[in-house]
Amino acid sequence: MEQGNSGSFKKYMHPLEESVLSLATGRIEKPVLEPPKDNVIPMTPRTESSAPEPEQIAPVDKLQSVSGLINDCMIFINKQVLGRRDIVRQSFLALITGEHQLIISRTGMAKSLLARQIFACFDGATVFEKQLTKDTMPENLFGAYDIEAMKKGKMIHNVEGSLVLSHFAFLDEIFDANDMLLRALLSVLNEKQLVNGEQMVSSTLHSAIGAANYIRITEVLEAVLDRFLYKSFIPENKDLYFQYSIDQIYQEHFGKVATPERRLTLGELAFVKKLVQSKQLEIPGYVLFLKNYILKKYIEETRAVVSDRKDYTISDRKSAKTQDTMRASAILDGRNEVDERDLDSLYYVICTLGREEEKIRFDKILNATKNYFRQDKTILENLFNAISIFNIIKKSKSTDSLKTDQAFKEVHQKLERVAKSEGSVLMEYFTRLRQKFMSLTRDNFLPE
Repeated sequence: MEQGNSGSFKKYMHPLEESVLSLATGRIEKPVLEPPKDNVIPMTPRTESSAPEPEQIAPVDKLQSVSGLINDCMIFINKQVLGRRDIVRQSFLALITGEHQLIISRTGMAKSLLARQIFACFDGATVFEKQLTKDTMPENLFGAYDIEAMKKGKMIHNVEGSLVLSHFAFLDEIFDANDMLLRALLSVLNEKQLVNGEQMVSSTLHSAIGAANYIRITEVLEAVLDRFLYKSFIPENKDLYFQYSIDQIYQEHFGKVATPERRLTLGELAFVKKLVQSKQLEIPGYVLFLKNYILKKYIEETRAVVSDRKDYTISDRKSAKTQDTMRASAILDGRNEVDERDLDSLYYVICTLGREEEKIRFDKILNATKNYFRQDKTILENLFNAISIFNIIKKSKSTDSLKTDQAFKEVHQKLERVAKSEGSVLMEYFTRLRQKFMSLTRDNFLPE
């Protein structure tokens, strides 16, 4: 291509072609963006195509504001309930991800106070609280049966004021409940839906905290335990200074729940949950690789060293949801992207907090994994960026969908990262690839 004709040729190019041409000549330039408005992360302008509207990107200042408020609430709770710092962070990871938490300890360890103090940080929230026993019936959780419906032979719960239409729940002594009740509870905890014969009601339940003094294992309880993604154990602490500090706190509030000066709204909680379950907080392929390697090694190590856990595993469901935990960890730190630091948060979801032997095992695997792959980080990052590019192309339903600005932006970012990395084993391949692109015209470059 002659230099004099490059300008006229360039104006007929799609941005994706232009990006590849820039890559081939060693001049990576960022796409032209509209000036940012109101601190919103800039997005590339849309082309005239039938592609779906790109997902709205959250303002950075709002993310940092909500993150700061969540951290203020955690600090406040830690001043009211001492010695629970890790459990409080785990509680907010559960809240941000819309999951449930189980807290286990002997009686009198302030589990109820901790749960109430956490829920007190939310303005306008409806909290359902119930101590379960073997005699607790479904109507005690899901609402009394409708008398008129019963006359017609139908068992319909009146869900007003019940667990089903609450925002949060504290279920005390959960393992004292009978298996029938626990089985009925499963759909509300997992699918957020009450299913009772022909009655199906969408639940507003966001998160539940369950408390127990012991764990009994049955087939039903194993399924219930799996619904509580986050688990904690509170050991006894009879340190004299710790007990003195508890006395001081008790003299201030006499066991009553304190309310923070600034509380979170349910809208702010919904905002961070939506972020966690969106593509806006990208997890690099390299970090996902390390995450899966850590989980694999933790399973192997547990089977090898714990005599009664030879069949221990981490379910695919939990493995996938650890991504939400890492995104929530980034939000708590006020970051809009996930990095290696968030691998530490896997501890909160694959271990039972308070079990020191599990913490030691996890830390050993985490540190060994980071050190082992550090020298190959650049190669692995390039590999996963390349895989991402191919996946974008593979998932596209048509060549036209690859011409959208959203696809261009994703491919451009991946190509840019690979191109800026010197000495990559993939660079020779990408050199041949971009030379091929240079020889293509606008009409045939995508089919090729």
